[in-house]
Amino acid sequence: MKYRFGLIFLLFIFTAATWLAVWWETPSKYLTVAFLDVGQGDAILITAPNNNQVLIDGGPDRSVIRALGQAMPFYDRSIDLVLESHPDQDHIGGLPEVFDRYNITGFIEPAFVAETSVYQKLEEDVTKEKSSHLIAQAGTKIILSPEVILEIIEAKPATWGPRGGKPDTNYSSIIAKLTYASTSFLFMGDASIKLENKLLATEAGELKTDVLKVAHHGAKSSNSLALLRAIKPEIAIISVGAKNRYNHPSPETINWLKIIGAEILQTKDLGTIKLKSDGISVGF
Repeated sequence: MKYRFGLIFLLFIFTAATWLAVWWETPSKYLTVAFLDVGQGDAILITAPNNNQVLIDGGPDRSVIRALGQAMPFYDRSIDLVLESHPDQDHIGGLPEVFDRYNITGFIEPAFVAETSVYQKLEEDVTKEKSSHLIAQAGTKIILSPEVILEIIEAKPATWGPRGGKPDTNYSSIIAKLTYASTSFLFMGDASIKLENKLLATEAGELKTDVLKVAHHGAKSSNSLALLRAIKPEIAIISVGAKNRYNHPSPETINWLKIIGAEILQTKDLGTIKLKSDGISVGF
């Protein structure tokens, strides 16, 4: 009797898991963007209505694996595209672990070769995975589904710092915009004010968006009031760790966001923040 009960229970679990998989793979009308809680760093999982997935950045360490496990179904072991905004530790530290645990079809990065061990490990993993490997170029459009487009607005080559200093990774941040019908999300990486000024001069018309991933975790070296007024987002997401040593986000950035009337959401307060768009409006 116990054997029959156990067999029936296992059959029930198998059937439930099968129907869960069918439900997840069924096309939805929603675009989902999850700003993952990875502490002091960035990791963003995009899931199109047809379930195509893009991961932008991988946080500072393996905490991204836990966050992905909570945001993706347990049986899903693949990601269609990984985009590295720039090669700083807090954006790529967890990506080698992602490549180790998931099947990655494509990888996009800026034209910036870093000399860090984590960057070298990531490049080795990309080669080992045999992922399609592309260097980002402004104007590139990635079609995730018929109405969902991820466009690279800016991707600067490696640029030397002031007075002959080291190349500035933040100035080379990929700036990307995700559009679903009449809604949009803008991902600013760690763009500095220098890069923001360049965007204002050349791409001001492309910056308006519903949701802004605030640059550089809300640092005052980014997020000028002029830029935020041009973007004028309804929702501003700050990916940041609690009690971080940089004191991010800065009071200035919070003040500017309040001035433009944005709703401010922070991962240090809310954990992973998941937003949905039906192509008309964005909500939770």
